[in-house]
Amino acid sequence: MDAVALALERLQAADTCHDEDPARGAALLREIDPAALDAGQRARYAFLLNHVLAEKQGEAGEAWQRQQGLLAAAGAEASLPLLRHAGAAAHLAGDMAGETRLTVRLADVAAVPLAQAAELVALAAASFEVPSLRGEAAGEAAMAALAPLQDLAWQQASGLDAAAGALTNNIASDLAERPLDELALPTLREALARTATLAQGFWQRAGQWVQHERAHYLRALAANALGEADEAELQARAGLVLIANHDDQGREMVDRAFQLSELAHALARQGRIAEAEVERALADAIAASFNDAGLTSWYRRRIERQAALDHAADQALTAPIA
Repeated sequence: MDAVALALERLQAADTCHDEDPARGAALLREIDPAALDAGQRARYAFLLNHVLAEKQGEAGEAWQRQQGLLAAAGAEASLPLLRHAGAAAHLAGDMAGETRLTVRLADVAAVPLAQAAELVALAAASFEVPSLRGEAAGEAAMAALAPLQDLAWQQASGLDAAAGALTNNIASDLAERPLDELALPTLREALARTATLAQGFWQRAGQWVQHERAHYLRALAANALGEADEAELQARAGLVLIANHDDQGREMVDRAFQLSELAHALARQGRIAEAEVERALADAIAASFNDAGLTSWYRRRIERQAALDHAADQALTAPIA
């Protein structure tokens, strides 16, 4: 097997196993020659270096070292995602000079002010820091990274919109899956609601209809996690309308199943049991046809998570008043 094929094989294997087996994922990433990756593979490798080595393994210094090797291999072709991930790695490793150099390059590539590029790099670093924090600390770190996104510069379209959409999406997804006791914490709840809303705004500017639909799904998932069933219903229905209007070929049936599942959950929490059962049956029928073990497992985990959220909500309603 030649170097290019071997690098791709290892990248795909690391991508597949890193959540269940971070140590193996890290080992595979260490065996990849960045010079053997083509431009389409570099961004995924850069993300995994931070996600696996820095976030999951606590090896921020190594992640930054390997990001520098990847940048050297990319040379003048270093893309905005590569610069973003490398800047985040420098930030996580505490190399302020390296972070500044990459921020300048990022600002130039994206044609944005230096301050805005620095805010994106900080947000990118937070997307890897927040998952390792617990409770209010996670909420506070997220809120600190989100604060600059309220400024005027971020209310206008820019070359950073897609990146900001992906980063806020990732943070919101992490916060929505927090242990149930953490979901009761005010700062974390505010951070979850704000990140999901911001992600939707960025994707409205930078994405196509599929990104718009998935932003509605994120909002529905976040609202259900926060116990806001009316909002969850609204967002899930909006996502389903987009699928109905645009997906003539049925390519987004997976998305439809998950939207229907969140809709069913929202309806059940409102006491609309008969309606919820109809939507649940539709979602289950689509999920039964996935023919993909990973998707099937993901769907089942969502059902289990919804049941856990329901149990916690029911317990809160029946708990005696102190």
